[in-house]
Amino acid sequence: MTKKQFFAHFLRMNRKSYMLAIVFIFLVNWLQVEIPRYIQLAIDLIDGASLVDQQQLKTYVGIVVIMAVSMIVVRILSRIYALNPGRITEAALKNILLQKLNRLPNSFHDKFASGKLISIMNNDLSGVRLLFGLGFLQFFNALLALSLTPLWMWRISPELTLYSVVPISIAFVIFRIGFKRMKALHMEHMHRLQALSAQLMSYLAGIDLIKSQQMSPWVKSEIEKLNRQLLHCRMQITRIQVFFMPVLDYANDLMKVLILGVGGYMLMNQQLTLGEITAFLTYSVLLAMPLMQLGRIATIYQRGMVGITSVQTILNADIPEQDTKPLSQPDIESLQGKTLSVRNLSFRYPGEDRIILDDISFDIPPGKKVGVLGSIGAGKTTLVNCLNHHLDVPVRSVFLGDKDVTTFARSDLRRFIKTVTQDPYLFSATVEENIRFGSRAAGISKEQVDDVLELSQLASDVSRLEQGDQTLVGEKGIMLSGGQKQRLSIARALLQPCDLIIMDNVLSAVDYETERKILEGLFGQLSTQSVLVVSHRVNALEYMDEIIVLHEGKVIAKGNHASLLQTCPYYYETWQLQQNEAETEAC
Repeated sequence: MTKKQFFAHFLRMNRKSYMLAIVFIFLVNWLQVEIPRYIQLAIDLIDGASLVDQQQLKTYVGIVVIMAVSMIVVRILSRIYALNPGRITEAALKNILLQKLNRLPNSFHDKFASGKLISIMNNDLSGVRLLFGLGFLQFFNALLALSLTPLWMWRISPELTLYSVVPISIAFVIFRIGFKRMKALHMEHMHRLQALSAQLMSYLAGIDLIKSQQMSPWVKSEIEKLNRQLLHCRMQITRIQVFFMPVLDYANDLMKVLILGVGGYMLMNQQLTLGEITAFLTYSVLLAMPLMQLGRIATIYQRGMVGITSVQTILNADIPEQDTKPLSQPDIESLQGKTLSVRNLSFRYPGEDRIILDDISFDIPPGKKVGVLGSIGAGKTTLVNCLNHHLDVPVRSVFLGDKDVTTFARSDLRRFIKTVTQDPYLFSATVEENIRFGSRAAGISKEQVDDVLELSQLASDVSRLEQGDQTLVGEKGIMLSGGQKQRLSIARALLQPCDLIIMDNVLSAVDYETERKILEGLFGQLSTQSVLVVSHRVNALEYMDEIIVLHEGKVIAKGNHASLLQTCPYYYETWQLQQNEAETEAC
């Protein structure tokens, strides 16, 4: 979407409101220039002694009062219809951007830190809101005022009007210089604000490490550097706003001096009346307002254009073609209950030479329980992210039934495959609301929520909370322990049935025995669903139908627990080591 298309789309979306706003803004400006005309006529009648003159004077005063009251009403309406589109545009853009971010692949999110995206959604969208709201109002106010006011001034005295234009013309040349410099500075300010937001997000995510390693002084110094850079940029913008933008105000003051000087001379020569001089001075005041607004309009325009450029980073990002073509309902039904197959899967991250997964093949038929064992760095999490297509896997490597997963949308794949990670994200909501989050099905009963709490071995813990499943878990589940958060994420995944549940070290925060009990309970209930359990603990995988042993990205053995103890030295050594650790913990 180009900038022209961007403007066309949102102007069209708010066209009725904008059209009414333009009508009301025109009426406001017309009333503004008509009132001084009647004031002029009234002043010229003040010296009149006849009853006709006095009656006419009262009529003009009445007209001025009616116009002034009407102008208040019309001005309120103009603001309503001009400012509302800014808020409407901001709300629509936030929805569009959120939907787009949800559909963009992992490769996009790798390029942009979360803090930068948050800065775009908040700071940069504020500039767009001002552009489509306040910017629109002030632009048309200035445009109509600068069109109508000089015309009414010309009707009084063309010569005096030309004198008035001279200082304004000089001021516009100076204003133009500052306007050009402002554009570059606003772009720099946006980038520095995004960098600060991204850095803050990174430090907040690792706040525990920063505290434990006493890294606070270093973090403060790094943030201080970014703050000083941002302050320097902001001060440069402020200097321009202080020294260049007010030049139009100075021009307006000079214009008033010229009007008083030249107008007074013309009054003494009886070329103008006192009423005309008064009206001309009133018009100069009316002309001053849009001239003063030009500096603010320029700032709003620059912020808005910078915001649009920033927003286009997301809007113009390419969504993979297959993600734009969701499966039809018959296709979805035909894929239910199919085998997930991995065929000669090899994977390396972009820009790296090292192969993370090397020629891996296995199947997960319906109802089968498969385990993946491997040490840290063996490629377990990478394998999981390939299976759920979180990463861009090579074509013809992962199949659901006979269909390559790279040929249909990721959102469709996740109807069949749910992943529970070892670092679950919980919202600052109740236990029940966190469980219900993400479920596509409508009308899920309270009993179903209770069932998944039992399945995840969390029911007893929840019952001990003060408000049960209505207890607020706090931001990121801060009120819960690590094991409780992981079990809550399991309950969330179990709420809506799917063909395959992938559990990636989901119970790493509980002890060996608790992990085995939870998995035993789950397997007893999930007899028809396929399960892939990824773990570095042998005890957690003892009851799997098949265990895949990963080592340095390669499958070095397959089989059940008993056979692997006999045939795979790596598996046996790992099991023996962990048995010793478990005995030590028990003591």
